[in-house]
Amino acid sequence: MNYNISGAEWEIMRALWKCEESMTSAEIVARLEDGRGRSPRTIKTLLQRLVAKGFVGYKVDAADSRVYHYSAAVSESSCVTKENRDFVSRYYNGDVAGMLAHFIGDSDLSQEQIAELSTLLDAKKEKQ
Repeated sequence: MNYNISGAEWEIMRALWKCEESMTSAEIVARLEDGRGRSPRTIKTLLQRLVAKGFVGYKVDAADSRVYHYSAAVSESSCVTKENRDFVSRYYNGDVAGMLAHFIGDSDLSQEQIAELSTLLDAKKEKQ
């Protein structure tokens, strides 16, 4: 799967990842109605794009063949990992250390956050 997920599609994926069971398109629309101005038709179009891209799967309701039940076909962690790699590649030419240096330099970090980052780097050093 080599597709990207748009910002609007991420909202649908988050709704699916949060739900333990599959949802109908009406249930997805109800979860996403938060004043963003997206119509139910737009949400359903985005859902169909995610199905076409392979990020969302569906099953036809046994009692009513007009009702589809949608669920995430990929895990949230695999999507986040791919997006992270794409981000580092696109904006930092694959240089993770450069990206981290940039973010650390631009961020107000607490002592606790600095200690946490140090612990992560030490653990990474030990694995190498």
